Amino acid sequence: MSVHRLVGSRSLGFVAAVLAATGASGLVASGQTTGIRDVTASAHSVISLQTRIRYTTMILLPEDDEILDVVTGDRDFWVISATHNIAHVKPAKEGAATNLNLVTASGAVYSFLLTEKGNSLPDLKVYVIPDPDIARGKMKYYTAAQFESVQAEATAAREALEAERRRVADAIANYEQEYPSKLQFVYGTPKYEKPFFVRAIWNDGQFTYVRTEATELPALYEVKDGSPSLLNFQVRNGTYVVPKVLDRGYLALGKAEFDFGMHGR
Repeated sequence: MSVHRLVGSRSLGFVAAVLAATGASGLVASGQTTGIRDVTASAHSVISLQTRIRYTTMILLPEDDEILDVVTGDRDFWVISATHNIAHVKPAKEGAATNLNLVTASGAVYSFLLTEKGNSLPDLKVYVIPDPDIARGKMKYYTAAQFESVQAEATAAREALEAERRRVADAIANYEQEYPSKLQFVYGTPKYEKPFFVRAIWNDGQFTYVRTEATELPALYEVKDGSPSLLNFQVRNGTYVVPKVLDRGYLALGKAEFDFGMHGR
């Protein structure tokens, strides 16, 4: 055998070995992507997961849900943790098998069958999709953080309400304290005679009040620039309340009239 033929055969053998090595590693690299999959879950389904020693399987539930409780049949040989909508599963023994239930805030319970198979590619990342044919209801359970948030909002609302009550009470107290000083009895002392039986007339700078014990409701007129005009008013416990300050006016009942006006006007 010639030297060139020997070198050529050795080179071919080396190239074949390199290709075999790179091909094998390429298969492993591309095969790892199959460890990611989507699964559809329903209330009556159990999802099978293949796990492996020294590997962690990540379970991702819908983003708008939150895991509240983790229930498994074997906590001795399975390390399971959960936060928000993500759970991590890791076997601690070859050939271990158990089941797993994830209870969520929406009220859904996701069930899994866990199996450790050391000779096969494990599920690395599993996206759980709710059955689209099943309508999701309102949230049934709440996390401690959500409960504390609601409690904090309720406490803040109560404090705001109490502060508003105190403000209103203070405003009423101030008004009651200041109001008597606003009363102006500038219409003199009326004659208490029939048919009007007027007890008092006053204003508070905004309204005019006529206290009367008349058995019939008289009309009330304002006299301005020598011309009378009929006024609208309210009657509260025998007191006429006119929504303006009157300089002059009179009550009329049939042909009888009762004139009044501010002193000095």
